[in-house]
Amino acid sequence: MASIPQSLGSSDLFSIAGKVILITGGGTGLGRFMAEGYVANGAKVYITGRRLDVLETTAAEINRDFQNTAGRGEVVALQGDVSTKASVQLLAEDLARRETKLDVLVNNAGAQRPWKNPITEHNDPDQVEKLLWEGVDDDDWNITNSVNLNGVYFMTAAMVPMLRKSDDPSVIIISSVAAFANQRPVSTLTYGVSKAGTVHLASMLAGRLAPMKIRVNTICPGAFPSEITAKKNHAGEAIMLPPAAAAAKRSPIGRPGYRHEIVGPALLLASKAGGFMDDAVLLVDGGRHMNAGINDGIRMPEDTYWPNNL
Repeated sequence: MASIPQSLGSSDLFSIAGKVILITGGGTGLGRFMAEGYVANGAKVYITGRRLDVLETTAAEINRDFQNTAGRGEVVALQGDVSTKASVQLLAEDLARRETKLDVLVNNAGAQRPWKNPITEHNDPDQVEKLLWEGVDDDDWNITNSVNLNGVYFMTAAMVPMLRKSDDPSVIIISSVAAFANQRPVSTLTYGVSKAGTVHLASMLAGRLAPMKIRVNTICPGAFPSEITAKKNHAGEAIMLPPAAAAAKRSPIGRPGYRHEIVGPALLLASKAGGFMDDAVLLVDGGRHMNAGINDGIRMPEDTYWPNNL
């Protein structure tokens, strides 16, 4: 098979100019970061979510911020809910009325339900017993999975007809380092299980979509500012919540991720640079997975450390 001539200049290799991209959960957090990166590089980006006011505000702000950027794209707000098959179908029909193809689908929308009775002593058998039974109800599983698993599946399946019309179709699934890290003080059990399921779902979708040459890859971010990990202060700046901030400090890099550090891999998987990547999993976590385990962030007895004072 003859090689295909390809410029190695980054402006061409990573180009997404003119592509049509849809990002679920695109109004805030990582979704917004990726939307900004795609627009800055010339793509037309649809951001979806349940809150139309948030989407419209985000779209207006991004279009304003990049209005003087050469070769910029644009952001369009598209209200939609990914938690049910019926609502996903409505979203897909809405997009089909506006576009003839879809080049990149980014399944970014995510949900996390907090423990109902969070504990402080994760090695206390009595506290753990109550946490496991009293801290989780049916709805915590159902709501989390309806977005993190069902939503990813139905959005991908619904967009297949439009993805097939693209010359280089790509599906990007945003999971989490929580899919691999068993970290008791951070996140919740239902969230971690759902994100682990997302990784395997991506692999199975990559296999099923192979006949259409639709690539499916996964990004597993660590601690980035988002609605799950941060809150805005009076100046509108995202401030990491204490558990996430502390976990970020314990990573080898020692801080949360920056905007460009999620945009980079998102550009890779959306462009020709990632054209030979399929069923890949990218950990973008500052090395967090290397030291995240059941005792990470928990103060253990002194005699479990070496050297110690014994």
